[in-house]
Amino acid sequence: MKTKTSTPMKTKFVIINAELQQNNLEVENAHTQITKEAILLLRKFEVAKFRSWVNVEHCMDSKQQQLVREWISFFWNITLSNNKEGKSYIFISIDESAIEKFGSGLTNLLLRKAYQITQAQNETLNIEYSLRVNFMPRDIHSFFYRRLVDGETDIVSIFTEQHLAS
Repeated sequence: MKTKTSTPMKTKFVIINAELQQNNLEVENAHTQITKEAILLLRKFEVAKFRSWVNVEHCMDSKQQQLVREWISFFWNITLSNNKEGKSYIFISIDESAIEKFGSGLTNLLLRKAYQITQAQNETLNIEYSLRVNFMPRDIHSFFYRRLVDGETDIVSIFTEQHLAS
């Protein structure tokens, strides 16, 4: 006689406790602050395509399980996502042609701000671990242009900042 053993069912649900929830909220706030800093850096460009950016709210897409939000410009892709355990991270990817065209100064300013935002300060959580910078430049601008051409949808919003004359 064989005895049946039950096999545990696999699920995609993650148990999130109050500590993880607070941590993720801090990381999400940091992502918002970093993208605001990126927007300020874009405003100095005269050409509209360099002042434009796309916001993708992946959390509104039922198929998306780990990506939360993506901010994309000609220069950077700043992504908020969760790992399999439900912990939030911020990924910054740098565009190769932007570095070739404008140098690294703009990106250095953004990264300096990003590290300032994520470091522990006066009773705040140290979430610097959550910042993951891809220092190998990638082709971000092609992805950015594709999002612009595809246009706005329920989850994609497109913006162009006003030029700040120096």
